[in-house]
Amino acid sequence: MSTNDNDQNILVSDTQYTVVHDNVSHNTVIDDNISNNASNNIIMDNNIIMDNDLNLSTTKLLLNKSLLHEQSITDFEDDNNSILVIILQCETKPCDKNIANLKWIFSDPYFIVRVCMVDNPPISSDSKNLTYTQYLENYYMRKTLNYAANGPYIANIQGDLEPQFWWSNLPVIIVKDSSISNIPLSGKTNKNHIGNLDNNIIGGMKERIKIALEKASKADLFFLCKWNDACDKHIDVENASNINFGSSLKWSIQPTATQAIMYIPKARDYINKQLSVINIALSELLNLYISKEILLATVFSPNIIDYDINLAVSNADFAKANECASTTQSSNNNTITQLAWLIIIIIIIIIVALVIIQLGNRNQYTSTQ
Repeated sequence: MSTNDNDQNILVSDTQYTVVHDNVSHNTVIDDNISNNASNNIIMDNNIIMDNDLNLSTTKLLLNKSLLHEQSITDFEDDNNSILVIILQCETKPCDKNIANLKWIFSDPYFIVRVCMVDNPPISSDSKNLTYTQYLENYYMRKTLNYAANGPYIANIQGDLEPQFWWSNLPVIIVKDSSISNIPLSGKTNKNHIGNLDNNIIGGMKERIKIALEKASKADLFFLCKWNDACDKHIDVENASNINFGSSLKWSIQPTATQAIMYIPKARDYINKQLSVINIALSELLNLYISKEILLATVFSPNIIDYDINLAVSNADFAKANECASTTQSSNNNTITQLAWLIIIIIIIIIVALVIIQLGNRNQYTSTQ
């Protein structure tokens, strides 16, 4: 099967649960039109060993779980394949160790893991509102969200890949390859704290994600990482002050970070659509809709995933180490606002006083006549 290199957009590799035909490799390239015409967009590598463990009953189980996923995740006795995780390769520096660590953190069967890379857009941006970096991020995210909504992709008997849409009702975590985390796969640490057994426990990634979905069932977005958040405006999610010995879950209005976000299906599709029609940076777009309560967002406190500061090359990168915005800056903004209102009130008082004096003088003049 032939492909056009100019149409290749998403490279998917190193899958944990691969749904494939015998003639299709783990490494597939998917272009813009994969959801409509998947047959013309796949690069195959027959040297890759295929995953032959998939059977019809497994396929039906995954499909049924997807269709019923709007119920609580805890409704399923078998919670395997409940959350799609896409590790997005977008960092300019090598992140092989980060990717390996992220794959390990999400290696519980609860997660379906894909490692994806999006080719640069064929046309550069002429937007005056976006830097080129912001334009790339928007483009990458739109392609990745679209891939998550339409997958997985299975080869038919002709060897052409077709989207199955089994993931359409699954939450998706999109995490950048520049991410690091100290959250273990299991719920135990290697430390031996005498006298307090709770100190030997750090909740694993599965437990934190699963409990967060249960406790904040109305949330649209779950930020596994936050930057410059308005932490002083956080509101505790009910019964989520200590998620599995280590995290608390908060409602947020300014999470800012795009490092690692879990999208509920309706939020995934909504953001995907907005990115195609609104010309602002992803971070600003998310904060805008969250602040207007169009989308409800939660954050983990502290972060359960962070930006790898060793990859920082700019002041903006170093700022990603700050989970919360400076309270001094917020205080200064409030002070300036209060001062402005005080000046306005004083001006109004002066104007009213002048009007009263003027009217008094006019009445006095009339009476003397």
